[in-house]
Amino acid sequence: MRAVVGTKPLCSRLSSGDGAAILVSDFQPLTAAPRLSSLIADAAVGHSVHQVDPRGALSGDRLYATLPDLADEAAAAFRAGEASAAPGRPVFVVAHCSSAALSLRIADRLAGERDVTALLVQPTWPDTAHVTEIFAEFQGKLGAAGRPPPDLDGDPLSCVAGMEQLMGEDLAAMATRLGLGKAPLAFSELLVSYRTWLAFLLACRNDRPVEVPSGAVGITVLTDEPGFVLPGSVPQRCRTVLPPPADRPDAVTPELAACVLGEVGNQPSKQHEL
Repeated sequence: MRAVVGTKPLCSRLSSGDGAAILVSDFQPLTAAPRLSSLIADAAVGHSVHQVDPRGALSGDRLYATLPDLADEAAAAFRAGEASAAPGRPVFVVAHCSSAALSLRIADRLAGERDVTALLVQPTWPDTAHVTEIFAEFQGKLGAAGRPPPDLDGDPLSCVAGMEQLMGEDLAAMATRLGLGKAPLAFSELLVSYRTWLAFLLACRNDRPVEVPSGAVGITVLTDEPGFVLPGSVPQRCRTVLPPPADRPDAVTPELAACVLGEVGNQPSKQHEL
């Protein structure tokens, strides 16, 4: 079974305004939960909000992309979309969970052109164990288990294609168990959802150690992790803020969006860190 083809744009504008520009790197959850970018766009009066969707960019025939390539493309798309905006307007690059490393790279590429701040919301840093765990979780949801992923240290395109093939076989077996003569479209949509998630996690895993941006980029982290330190940096490199209470660290709520926008309003015009 092959995933349906239909690549989505990596960076798209959700709202317009004359205030600070906000780029939000996030994902459509595997549930009906809202996206952080959508909640921010709904509440961000006077700001232009852009959604950076790395999974969407990998939803078609493009199986894999490195974080540096995705960051280059997102920064270029933002510049093109903001060509007529005031060059002195500050930019905030917001990351949700595992998009932290990508957002730091995007922020670094925009530094020097604008006053740039990265806002990391409950950041995570996917590694080998995490990719393996998520692949096993997806197999379990498809009624299969026990097969390891392809070699994560090998060619990443081949690795993603291999994971897609294994999950496609699992979906075909599920269709047979359910007595379906042909796998429904929903199965293909599920396959592309799983594949793009694994492809992005693999790109994050392959980008370690984390690339810390230059001192021209201010960094604020919304986290409830005690003693948080940005990987590869020092405690003074970023300021930390407690996010609003939630059932899970990755939960997306209107209160979280309001907290992010509060930080956008609280940042000084210039923020240079160690």
